[in-house]
Amino acid sequence: MQKKIIALAIAGLASTAAFAQTNVTIYGVADATFDSVKATGGTNAGGVNGAAVNAHSAAERLDYNNRNRVTSNSSYIGFKGVEDLGNGLKAVFQFESGLNTDGTAGVWNNRDSFVGLAGGFGTIVAGNLTGPTRALGAKFDVNSGATGIGANTALLAKFSGGSGAGHFDQRINNAIAYVSPTVGGFNGVLAYSTGFTTTGLAGHESMGRDNSGQGNTAWTLGLNFETGPVYVGYAYTAVNAAGNGSVGDVTALNSSNSAFTTTAGDGLAAGWNKVDNHRLGVMYKAAFGQVGFLFDRARIDPTTGSDLKQNTTYLSGKFNLGKGAILAQWGHANDLKGNGVDKEGANHYVAGYEYNLSKRTVLKAIYSRINNKNNANYDYLYGVSAPNTTATAAGGLADGSQVSGFSVGLRHSF
Repeated sequence: MQKKIIALAIAGLASTAAFAQTNVTIYGVADATFDSVKATGGTNAGGVNGAAVNAHSAAERLDYNNRNRVTSNSSYIGFKGVEDLGNGLKAVFQFESGLNTDGTAGVWNNRDSFVGLAGGFGTIVAGNLTGPTRALGAKFDVNSGATGIGANTALLAKFSGGSGAGHFDQRINNAIAYVSPTVGGFNGVLAYSTGFTTTGLAGHESMGRDNSGQGNTAWTLGLNFETGPVYVGYAYTAVNAAGNGSVGDVTALNSSNSAFTTTAGDGLAAGWNKVDNHRLGVMYKAAFGQVGFLFDRARIDPTTGSDLKQNTTYLSGKFNLGKGAILAQWGHANDLKGNGVDKEGANHYVAGYEYNLSKRTVLKAIYSRINNKNNANYDYLYGVSAPNTTATAAGGLADGSQVSGFSVGLRHSF
């Protein structure tokens, strides 16, 4: 027995020595805000086309006055490491998990998590990844961490409304990606995913692992150029959603149509052959801070009927002021084209201030307002947990709601 114990002890020491060869870093963010939000003035409590096509009852789509909450935003903990394999080759890995600071459970391993190889050729990784489209949107958001009620995900590529983030602003599961080295200010990203399933909010499902056997795939491409104070980025993502089945002509789609909440096994709405997105951004940085312009074009190719298209733009600025910065952001979602319904756009206004208590700790205050048109119900990004939308009921906001909120909190990086 004693020999077995000694053998186990030696094995444990050997395992520890092998682990020590990899440099592991523990890091993360604790971000908590006190939010006061409301949504009033909804014009279509029973649905644009009546209850027959509305997935939610009128009772679920009322105004929401002065809802107070604590939101964890993009709080997370991560573990990453690198091992030098020699000849310029390195093994890399990362695991990240979202956390809640309000006492509710977070979700393990739901953020960027991967393993791969890096060298002079670039980096190749496989896992749950932020694609170039999502990364480009976050880069142009002036809020620290690209999170909270002021985040530009309130409008980007959401096809007339909803809470949370749209299809293209969520992580891509079951993916492999290549990131090129930077040459002359240029670098690129190319990624492929083998399939999707329902892992997000209805109508804006995230890109996830395919358990349905439908074999839907996606490609995404990112191109970046940066020289001096100027940055230019472009991203394209296309999801082959063939095989979803049909729930009717996509021309009937609007923010109250049940087609947006009827999903196939791959997490995309039934009746869609393909969804794709073009995103382009230009940013200028200087001593005063930064200004940026972001353009987004989202499209649905349906099983029947015409394509459904929507353009969204954001203008943003972050202006340094002593140890802090003034934040300003304006977004505009155009009406959808191709479905015969108008007044499906919205405007997003954001103003705020961030004060750097240290290099790692930021005190912040944000005011954010979304003015929805009569047939739109855009809502804020929800943070770590879905209940942190403005609406408390599953039905979401009434079409035409005017959403506003004030948020104050602290973000600490470690």
